[in-house]
Amino acid sequence: MAGIELNEAFLAKIAGWEVVKHARALLATGRVLSSNWTPPLLKGVVQEGTTSYRAGLVIKDTINIENLCSCRQSREWGTVCVHAIAVGLHHLRRDEPVPLVPSISPSRNTVTPTPSARPARTLQLAPPSAAVIPLELLIIFPPQLEAALARGRVMLCFESHIPRGRVPLNSLSLSLTYSASEQDRQILERLQTLAQGVLPAMLQLDAAQLADLLPKLAGHPGLTLGRNTALEVSTEPRQVALEAKLLPSGQIQLARKSTGALPVMLEGDKDQHWFLSENRFRPLRLSKAWLPCLKAPLTLERSAVPIFLSRDWPALAASGAKALNFGLEDFTVEPLKPKISLHLTGGLAQLQAQLQATYGVRVIPLGIRSGDQDTWMPDPECVTRYWTRDPSSEQAAVGRLQRYGFTGPDNQGRYGVQGQTEVLNFFAREYPRLQREWQVTMEERLEKSCETNLERVQPEFQVIPSGVQWFDFSVGYRLRDGEQLPPAE
Repeated sequence: MAGIELNEAFLAKIAGWEVVKHARALLATGRVLSSNWTPPLLKGVVQEGTTSYRAGLVIKDTINIENLCSCRQSREWGTVCVHAIAVGLHHLRRDEPVPLVPSISPSRNTVTPTPSARPARTLQLAPPSAAVIPLELLIIFPPQLEAALARGRVMLCFESHIPRGRVPLNSLSLSLTYSASEQDRQILERLQTLAQGVLPAMLQLDAAQLADLLPKLAGHPGLTLGRNTALEVSTEPRQVALEAKLLPSGQIQLARKSTGALPVMLEGDKDQHWFLSENRFRPLRLSKAWLPCLKAPLTLERSAVPIFLSRDWPALAASGAKALNFGLEDFTVEPLKPKISLHLTGGLAQLQAQLQATYGVRVIPLGIRSGDQDTWMPDPECVTRYWTRDPSSEQAAVGRLQRYGFTGPDNQGRYGVQGQTEVLNFFAREYPRLQREWQVTMEERLEKSCETNLERVQPEFQVIPSGVQWFDFSVGYRLRDGEQLPPAE
């Protein structure tokens, strides 16, 4: 051990200059977080993409060297990996300032930039010519891809094929100019975004990130499982036969027709998902809402059936789903007139109102946004018949209350009117009409206040004959206790 000197020449001898160049890139972008050299153990931490590697070397002599790292290169191929070499370079340059890079928070795709982060450098690309270097992108998926998909994390390795051979993607010189196909250009741009602006040699992606990347890989000739097994990403959708059955309760059950095992599935954030079968990815055009029915039957409640049949079923039927025992023509929808009810609270200086529409046993507040399922109401006597709300009657009731001076509704669905004059005008002019047409109630305190402080004066009309073709007409105003009010008052 006394004769071994830890330097770049020694690291290049045990790993190769290509690995050293990749390790320099990790160091230059601040991906090496720590290092320690206590012979014979070299150890440290490297951050690449969203993954932290505890990497290092056990250097017993110039030949007996053990690589310590959880990366694929070390774990599966048993070679000295770039992370261990980067730790060694970090120790050799421990007295030099290391640039900072954006840090990745635990939530995916959330990046917190540091004040001293260096601007990302991108690969220089140009149209093919004698002055540029042709480049073909190679993407290596793990040999045990199905197991990785089941875990929800997939490590991809990226290499490039250039005239001098096959090299790691991050070993390309950023001072040279390369030419690539339009597809490779788009892939390289996406990879640099995922890797925080650097050219990655490896990148660990979660399911949603991989599902988002796969459309860009469709038809690409450089995809492999490991280094030798071809992998295909197809644009031809994989169809799954679904069946819908109307249950005696009026619910609809949606299930997969076949009971056989499904291929391994990759779920994306959007409504595009992928099946992997026989080394081939194929898209599944199915809304995320219906993915659970691929594993077990999914039962829709009656209140959700009209929305399903009008909005979702046409698309499912177009993709091959079959209805076993019903047709759209079997269902009927009938409008139902509501009964409007008004409940008043408050006092004679400030009045609040809650407005409701009643359909059978359903009471729906007016003014509070309701879900789509509140639009249709199942008929308990017939599983294929539904009633619909009457939005015009509901809107007319709301408009009528607002014309009487009420404002709102607030976030609790309450309308209000303020000021004693406005409240008294409402009770004098509009309240009697609403009592005749709606179901109107008051809270006990407001009802007592109205009985004590308000008295409704009904006009008394009198016609007195005074001749053959003449008569006198008079109007009187009398209180409950018999007192007569002057007409002027």
